[in-house]
Amino acid sequence: MFTLAQISDVHLAPVALPKLSGLTLKQAIGLANWLRARRHLHLRSVLDSIVDDMKAQRPDHIAVTGDLVNMGLPSEQIDALGWLKSLGPPGHVTAIPGNHDVYGRTGRDPGIERWWPYMEGQDPGESRGFPFVKTIGRIAIVGTSSAVPTPPFFATGRLGEGQRRALGERLASLGQSGYCRVLLIHHPPLPGQADRLRGLTDSRNLAALLSRTGAELVLHGHNHRPMLTFAAGPTGPIPVVGAPSASARAGVHDPGAGYNLFHIGQQAGRCHIELIRRGYDGTGQIVEIERRELLA
Repeated sequence: MFTLAQISDVHLAPVALPKLSGLTLKQAIGLANWLRARRHLHLRSVLDSIVDDMKAQRPDHIAVTGDLVNMGLPSEQIDALGWLKSLGPPGHVTAIPGNHDVYGRTGRDPGIERWWPYMEGQDPGESRGFPFVKTIGRIAIVGTSSAVPTPPFFATGRLGEGQRRALGERLASLGQSGYCRVLLIHHPPLPGQADRLRGLTDSRNLAALLSRTGAELVLHGHNHRPMLTFAAGPTGPIPVVGAPSASARAGVHDPGAGYNLFHIGQQAGRCHIELIRRGYDGTGQIVEIERRELLA
């Protein structure tokens, strides 16, 4: 049995407040939003407690499904790299970016490329980019990026034709080889899961791709709440699971912070998946909230 943990939308606090003169309009609006609301919502103390509880479950691997930071500032991204390292080495942790992670880029600053060790497959001959594949036994983690720069007040995402084409090829090949395929994407992947200012603009294309190639599990963040639905697949429904924000202050944000655990196994060539949701309850404790079979 393989245990995969999913944590998402941690929104690490800015290391220091930046000067407005060095920000893009999008970043300036993000700063105002942080000062007005998000700093009261996303607490490092909450995140640290969630991470401690998650590590206590001893997962075999951790998936971080985007929005590590708030404004895409270099100082934030450097801090986020340190946070990823605190979770574990790249062999134990996989990350993908979210829309907040790419709010802007300063000159030749590497941006989220700082996180490459956590956003690439284990094959040293594989070129860096998305999608990437990390195999652990018979589990294949497929990382994508729906994070694209957008105008102010938009939080949409897009995979794009090139990434979708490569993703279809990877999923089909891994399926033929008998892997349990776990797809990571920040934005909810199916039509109607987010409004037009926040959704994946090519969600219909992705849904059609999944219906052709299949996958055993799709994980996303972005909406800051637990979600479960099923996409149509070539041999049956595909579980699509969203995680809440892992730093959301209970009582201010409903629901409070949480994360997902998945027990994944194979028997007779078939993938079996159990979902366990853990998070804050009404008493301020982190507890098991739900447990259910997704693929039996």
